[in-house]
Amino acid sequence: MPALPRDWPLRLTRNTCLFEQLSQGRLFSSAGNFSSLSTLVTFNPKPFYLGRVFGIPIYAHYSWLPVFPFYAWAIASGLLPRQAPGLSVLQYWTLGVLTTMLLFVSVLVHELAHATMARAEGLGTGNITLYMFGGLASLNGQPAQPSSEFKIAVVGPAASFLIGTIFFLADEAFLRGTGHRAIGQVLRHLGVINWFLAGFNILPGLPLDGGRVLRALLWHYNKNFRTSTQIAIRSGLMIAITLVALGIAYFLFVDWVMGMWMMAVGLMVGLMLGTTEGRSRGVWRVKRGTVEDVMNRDVVQIPPEMKITDFINKVLNNNHHTSFPVVQERRLYGMLLLDELKQVPREDWSRLEARDVMRPVDGSMFINSSTPIPEAKSILSNSELGRAVVLDSNGLIVGYVSLRDISRATLGTRKP
Repeated sequence: MPALPRDWPLRLTRNTCLFEQLSQGRLFSSAGNFSSLSTLVTFNPKPFYLGRVFGIPIYAHYSWLPVFPFYAWAIASGLLPRQAPGLSVLQYWTLGVLTTMLLFVSVLVHELAHATMARAEGLGTGNITLYMFGGLASLNGQPAQPSSEFKIAVVGPAASFLIGTIFFLADEAFLRGTGHRAIGQVLRHLGVINWFLAGFNILPGLPLDGGRVLRALLWHYNKNFRTSTQIAIRSGLMIAITLVALGIAYFLFVDWVMGMWMMAVGLMVGLMLGTTEGRSRGVWRVKRGTVEDVMNRDVVQIPPEMKITDFINKVLNNNHHTSFPVVQERRLYGMLLLDELKQVPREDWSRLEARDVMRPVDGSMFINSSTPIPEAKSILSNSELGRAVVLDSNGLIVGYVSLRDISRATLGTRKP
């Protein structure tokens, strides 16, 4: 088959409309029995761009804007004067800013650990967004198997625990018994904070890393990624509600400072869920009446060079679909169909690659994300596959949609 030009999806979609900006408010839609939380997240500005690390775009959520000066002030005016008196105001503030910057770097390293493991498991990372007490690495596609999801999730908290340990060891090795009490206090504080981040992120609910661990375990047993995701999302919502409720109780009856922190963390979990996992699966989302509203953003992408044996053993065993897009650098190259794969002799599986048995790409295999739902329903109804890969205005894969997805949206349900 002749090679396709790399920009062919762009040529086919260049006249489509651009996405509406994600800086609009979020509307909580049906997701279990949590519709009463619709007012929690109504304003969500777009994160601001910081630069690239290892080719990955890095963004900071606006929640860092008040946190950065407040955290520096808390260190410079509270922690260090109590634990290491005798320094000047300038020295305290210098160490306060340095501590805050090192915390920011620690969160970034946590997310880069996710990105590195994702690359090792055959997935790319679209971008990293840093939040007040954590971050989110956006993966290009869905892990093909639960073990990949598990490893990608666990490596982040492991990195935070290791960073915290390094800070403690640095204090013990270089500063213990010296006169640099303030610097030692900074290192010990960063050690505690990183250990806290490791423990907090392992809580079993999305969008936290523990939620991905929970999803991986559920997926391993039920073989259904979407069902596992919905359970992990609900678990994340319950964690957020519990933290806010406990925070209110602590604020009123126990310790107002601890109560404020618990409420802030609970609201942050809800905010992260609303702007990432939840938005992509119908939790908080502005309804536009387009394919973007109903598509599934978790797409199992098959590289062209994958052996059929590996596909059968590693992908198909954990994903009960009838078609799989063959993708390279987020561009669609064809479709691997089970009905056609059944015609391939078993003895050839170890020799053949996905590119050898895929159906070459054609216009029936994809649809633009801005296509209105009624038009998409008509297109899919007349398609042999009944489903299509969703492309953005640049021809890059952003999701997958089927008639079943549209029917669920039309009926107003989100059952997996």
